[in-house]
Amino acid sequence: MTDWQNLTEHDAIEAAVAEYGKDRVASVAYCALKAYDGRDSAENRVWFRLFLKPAKRKRVA
Repeated sequence: MTDWQNLTEHDAIEAAVAEYGKDRVASVAYCALKAYDGRDSAENRVWFRLFLKPAKRKRVA
């Protein structure tokens, strides 16, 4: 995704949804996978962090 570094978290999620469909988690995951090229990159880290964000809010009892 172009210009990802200028997006807020909310805008990045909305851009992912616009590109990949209504499922926010899946759309962000697709962006993370697309950004991964076999090496660690800033873009991949941003998308992966956004992907993990909802999972961090849930606590296992």
